[in-house]
Amino acid sequence: MRILFISDLHGECKAIAALPEADLIIIGGDFTQFGSTSDVAAVLQCIRKRPEPCLAVLGNLDPADANALLNEQDISLHLRQRQFRGRSIFGIGGANTSPFGTPYEWADEGMAALLATTPRNSEPLDILVSHAPPKDSGADRISNGSAVGSQTIADLVQRRRPALVLCGHIHEAAGIYAFAGAIVVNPGPFGPQGHYACIHWPDGQEAPAAWLAQCH
Repeated sequence: MRILFISDLHGECKAIAALPEADLIIIGGDFTQFGSTSDVAAVLQCIRKRPEPCLAVLGNLDPADANALLNEQDISLHLRQRQFRGRSIFGIGGANTSPFGTPYEWADEGMAALLATTPRNSEPLDILVSHAPPKDSGADRISNGSAVGSQTIADLVQRRRPALVLCGHIHEAAGIYAFAGAIVVNPGPFGPQGHYACIHWPDGQEAPAAWLAQCH
């Protein structure tokens, strides 16, 4: 199975056509730059011109109301677990509270309480998709060296032990990291630079291979 992961489009989707072929496209949020649900729909329309199925969460710069749109299109991963080719995938949209008061933020304590109400909250998981990176994973390190990721996401990784964590949000922390037994992938912003991640996960293989690339 080949997965393409993109995040932080910020309204830019021109490079979508330049992505290589895959079995699944996963979007990690920030479809827009403080946009509306209609703006999210416009970016999704661009993405869905491609033949691959897609799954998605929203980012902190998207309106939380757009979760209804993702649900209508049956692509939402937010607080939902799905199966794709035998792999379990769970997602969390939005991001932990920041000093900037962006549109779609949540307190770690509140998200932890929500997670406690979801089915299979302590069961093993293959792939976690979260706009916010896990705290202290490396994928959450901002330019001054501070780790600004979510403790709730970090706790989820330690509890459910996914092999792969796909996140975004912190542009300057693009890279591939090891955290709590997981491969954590932050590809950097897709828009406008065209950064993305490619994941190759053959059937029967315990862990995937992941690498970063850029559309030209």
